[in-house]
Amino acid sequence: MDAQRLALTLPAEGTLLDAVLARGVDIAHDCDGTLACGACRLVVRKGGDGLNAASEDELDMLERSFAYEEGARLACQVTGGGRLEIEIPVLEARAAGVPGAVKVTARAGAYLAAQLARHPDALAVRLAVVPAGCSGLRYRVEPAASLAAGDAVFESGPVRIAVDPLSLPYVQGTLVDLAQEGLARKLRFENPNARQSCGCGESFST
Repeated sequence: MDAQRLALTLPAEGTLLDAVLARGVDIAHDCDGTLACGACRLVVRKGGDGLNAASEDELDMLERSFAYEEGARLACQVTGGGRLEIEIPVLEARAAGVPGAVKVTARAGAYLAAQLARHPDALAVRLAVVPAGCSGLRYRVEPAASLAAGDAVFESGPVRIAVDPLSLPYVQGTLVDLAQEGLARKLRFENPNARQSCGCGESFST
């Protein structure tokens, strides 16, 4: 895992997220520090003894974001004070065997790899969830020309799947397959988080 290393002093007032942003470091914080995503995850390497303990909600979000490393914290939840040495992930790369990983079947992987070949600048396939569709949410699949610091990235077969922190809770554990419908081929999603899916297979609710 690539990481940006940073040494800083955490003031007694404010959060570690505030301190990192004040240093001009562009750490992801998609939910603006409301504990609704895991984008601001980082690892405290030194100085952690003076920090507050992680709450159950923070630990739950870290687990959902696959941040299992010792010292992993969400910057928006860290308070205390003192001199710290931290690492901010640049890329979270997770193997498809990790529980909760997004995976693709062999035929879906071949199809997505062929699509990516048309976009030489693409680094991955981005899987996102957006409000739309007859069931309330729908999947969006598109080439990703860049990877954000908060992305979870899964290596599955011939393709890399990138998922943003807000979409991750909705799609973790999903298997992406390819279905043949007449002359057309369409991606299908076996999503354990979906309580209801529409007949089109592209929208769902949780």
